[in-house]
Amino acid sequence: MEKGKSIDALMRHIRNDHNVSINGGKNKKSLMNMGYYHGYKRYRFIKSTKNIQNFDDFSQITAIYSFDFEIKRIFYPMIILVETSMKNRTIDAVVTRQNSDIESIYKTKLTDYLDYDRNSNDKKEIRKFRDGIKGRLDFRSVMDQTIGYNYGKNDALSHFVHNNKPIPLWVFFELITFGQFGHFISRLSKEWRLKVSEANGLQSASFNQNGRMLQNIVFTLTDLRNATMHNSAIFDANFNHDGIARGLKQFLMLETNIEDITFDKIIDYLILLIFVLKKYGYSKTEIKAYVRQFESAKERLFKSIPRSTYGSLLGMDSNKKIEGIYSFISRT
Repeated sequence: MEKGKSIDALMRHIRNDHNVSINGGKNKKSLMNMGYYHGYKRYRFIKSTKNIQNFDDFSQITAIYSFDFEIKRIFYPMIILVETSMKNRTIDAVVTRQNSDIESIYKTKLTDYLDYDRNSNDKKEIRKFRDGIKGRLDFRSVMDQTIGYNYGKNDALSHFVHNNKPIPLWVFFELITFGQFGHFISRLSKEWRLKVSEANGLQSASFNQNGRMLQNIVFTLTDLRNATMHNSAIFDANFNHDGIARGLKQFLMLETNIEDITFDKIIDYLILLIFVLKKYGYSKTEIKAYVRQFESAKERLFKSIPRSTYGSLLGMDSNKKIEGIYSFISRT
């Protein structure tokens, strides 16, 4: 059985087998802090282990690592603001002058399967009907498991259960993940998806006719949120494995007037976060501060790594996209 290598042996391995210059106590501390397996090995490639970068100095690895850490620090508060604001607007849209408990909402509003004709001759229509029922039943399971797991752990939930009162939507939203919130939106009937979309500032008739744009935004940001919260690498945007809705890309390019938004680069996630925060009325000063921080991080990266690696990570049009973000923010 092969024995584990010490940090000194790993440094020799990096020098001799990877042809990367690494020496001295400073580099030794940096390697120990980032880790060899989770850190060094991950930051050597972009998206795939087949795309190993031709680094020759350990400082280039630490530059990637530092950039990754910095953009997670920038994105974290933005994601929290988006999630909180989005849930609050959704609650307001769903419960105003309506029954506000999750059971009533499940029975009367989480009925997207009724948008489809089960007696249709169109096989796709029937499949959507059945998928809608399956999704609704799956969400029922999420509801029960969430309430059961958090009973006794969440004071607000326990209060309503102890007093045999219906559980309000706001309590349920405190307990579910951002991804589960996205599934909640996806299970709403078309009528209520459109109302919730409008409450969240997504009124585009051409790109949101079925009211699915909001859930597309949530699902796109969920993987970014999870990677950020769990300290996984996000620098090369290799965390979204379910794909991005084509309509969202087109919608975002139309709304921001920024071209080539593909979500293949991490800067495109910045654009989406900025777009949502502006929709929610956050000040231009506050939003621009996030962009300036990202811009500074990417400029430090530009000075520290090969031009080809920088282009693969951020695209040679990243400065143009930054300019587009500032222009979008400055609009009235």
